[in-house]
Amino acid sequence: MKQKQTHHVVITYSFLIFVSLSFIGPMIFTVFSSFKNNNEIFSTPFSIPKIFRVENFIEAWNAANMGTYFFNSIVISVSTVIILIFTASMVSFILSRFNFKFNKYLSVFFLLGMMIPMQSVLVPISYFVGVLNLKNNLVALVLVYVAFSLPFSILVLTGFMKGINNSLIEAAIIDGASFWQVYLKLVLPLSMPAIATVSIFNFLGAWNNVVFPLLFINDNKLKPITLGLLNFNGERGSEYGLLMAAITITVLIPLIIYMLFQEKIEGGLTAGAIKE
Repeated sequence: MKQKQTHHVVITYSFLIFVSLSFIGPMIFTVFSSFKNNNEIFSTPFSIPKIFRVENFIEAWNAANMGTYFFNSIVISVSTVIILIFTASMVSFILSRFNFKFNKYLSVFFLLGMMIPMQSVLVPISYFVGVLNLKNNLVALVLVYVAFSLPFSILVLTGFMKGINNSLIEAAIIDGASFWQVYLKLVLPLSMPAIATVSIFNFLGAWNNVVFPLLFINDNKLKPITLGLLNFNGERGSEYGLLMAAITITVLIPLIIYMLFQEKIEGGLTAGAIKE
């Protein structure tokens, strides 16, 4: 029995190590290559750089106009998160706390949104972008992100809000609080773990998305960093050291955010599933 458990542990850890290496390996390769020139990348692809060429980052930042793209991505991602949290939390508050006739149908309606693949709506969205003259319109791009992120956000927030003790809300109402005050001053602060989870997920989703910016944006001054990286690959794709430096700059913010808030992401996702 003990030998069987040992084998099970060895197989489990071997599998976890293999999966970890398959994710971490490409990231380490990219970071190391960002400090090398082409000769060093091809001669010793997996070694630590002999000379750390910081100038690769400076040249990639200046040549690819990364500053503008970086700023655009931050504006788009932060705006998406703010609008999304405001709308999703209000919908979730109503679905979790009010027992009205169409509550279940409304919940199913939002859940169905998660089952629609993004690729299946690209043609209609492209059509409306042209008809409504929404090209190079960042507000329209943000609203599309919000629309696609709303079902998942409502699912997480509704599950979490259902777990909030009902006696707290009843006590606030007895003390004279309106439903708006209950939402704003009680439910919203108590839902911060789930809000943090939803915010981080959707920030990363908006930051990394490249498909919708391709449909909406062709003005260089409005492009996000993902399109900037795409342009850079087309213009200087043979200079692999610079390309890897540009990729490292692009993934730096999402990586830092995930490392800082990974506990909140996991905690927020599981908290709504626990009923007290």
